[in-house]
Amino acid sequence: MKSKPYHHGDLRTAMIEKGIEMISENGVAALSLRKLAKVCGVSEAAPYGHFANKNDLINAIEHYVSNKLSTALKESVKETGVTTEGLVELGCAFVMFFVYNPQYYKLIYNHLDIEAGGEHRYEPYDIIETFIQTLCEKIGHPPELHGLIFFAQFSFIQGLALSSLMIKNYDVIAKEAAVRKVLSTNHLLFSNNIKKELD
Repeated sequence: MKSKPYHHGDLRTAMIEKGIEMISENGVAALSLRKLAKVCGVSEAAPYGHFANKNDLINAIEHYVSNKLSTALKESVKETGVTTEGLVELGCAFVMFFVYNPQYYKLIYNHLDIEAGGEHRYEPYDIIETFIQTLCEKIGHPPELHGLIFFAQFSFIQGLALSSLMIKNYDVIAKEAAVRKVLSTNHLLFSNNIKKELD
């Protein structure tokens, strides 16, 4: 008797991960529950025990990745709290999450229609926004600058994530050290420029 590739307990997670691979490689249009069942080596009916339809699967994929990234961000600042050091750790956690999981970057930025803010709240975005705004309050930056500071810092972190994925001639440990150094330098330069503007 053939053994099944997945046990019942982890089939949902296995299908989500395979769904991520399929979307990253061929786009959302190529994803179907029937194809997913075939890739996972289960019956065509099996996915329907976990997902009502394709849209339900896509929503599950989005929440799965969002939760993993949110957890990484929260863990990164447990020791530092809302401090300038914490901002570096938060940025590093964001960048390295995608370095270790490049398929998640493709999924979020190339294939899923994720909208930050508004009615649709994207938790990782909210975590970083809240952290930076709270830090701005602690430092004493004027309220009218908080949004601009967040936008500048978040844009830099996102750009650094993309650059880190494009650079191939670093091992992961060296890349993490370089990312942390770049983030520290950027924060110092940015903070000094704000100080000069305020003075």
